[in-house]
Amino acid sequence: MTDLQLILTRERIIKSIRNFFYRLNFHEIITPVLNTEIPNEPNLYPFTTCWKTVRGEHIFFLPMSPERSLKLALAKGIGNCFSIGHSFRNLEQAGELHSPEFLMLEWYRVDADYHHIMNDVKKLFASINSQFPSASRRISFQTEWPIFSLPELFKKYTKHDLIELTNDEMRRGNYDLIFCNEIETHLPQGPCFITDFPASISPLCKPKKDNPALADRFEFYINGIELGNGNTENTDWQSVRKVFEEQKKKNGLPVDEEFLNALKTMNKSGKTFAGIGVGIDRLTRISV
Repeated sequence: MTDLQLILTRERIIKSIRNFFYRLNFHEIITPVLNTEIPNEPNLYPFTTCWKTVRGEHIFFLPMSPERSLKLALAKGIGNCFSIGHSFRNLEQAGELHSPEFLMLEWYRVDADYHHIMNDVKKLFASINSQFPSASRRISFQTEWPIFSLPELFKKYTKHDLIELTNDEMRRGNYDLIFCNEIETHLPQGPCFITDFPASISPLCKPKKDNPALADRFEFYINGIELGNGNTENTDWQSVRKVFEEQKKKNGLPVDEEFLNALKTMNKSGKTFAGIGVGIDRLTRISV
């Protein structure tokens, strides 16, 4: 694999993504790189930069995903929308699948839940796959993507109860290690979905009506590599505010009032929103 192969493959993937969403009449949002506020989510750490003027210094945050700009647009009534934007995350481990800067695709539907987004994922990736010549290394797709419940995976492959583990703040830090070492290693080749993530580690996801301990959230994997994280959106702005205020006590970052106001507007609309973020750089690497 050469750098030129990666560049050309990513170009083809991005063209296919745009064509897919344009055919569905989605609006494309161009997201800013400099933000005066940023959603203060647990376990995510932003980069900051300083703008010096004669009036003093102004702190800006680099986006950790296109989410903020898309939700501000949703609150204004844009409707179904997507963005392909540069994202930045501080304190990320270095490696082939991890980088402090990466390209992310994110899209949202109105009057939809996470099942609609899962269906989008299957159609989008079938469309992307069709753009590659048969001589290239193609992603192996099948008609149906298997769906695995995360609590059931924990019950089958680990000695831990998922909800007890993630509800315990002292033990919650072990979740990622257990998931990587004892769950991901058992996932099948090809594509699959994992659903039913704990609500305690999914504050921006809508809790399930029949089981509030779990969230309407999923991740999807291809060949054992996580490529996307989707959910029905939590528009309960008051519960999200509590999370942001708790994070402010821990890291000192300001509460994103504009983001909360967008959630409040979305909530008042009475509509349901769902969306997903997908790593384009990871997808590129498994497509060459």
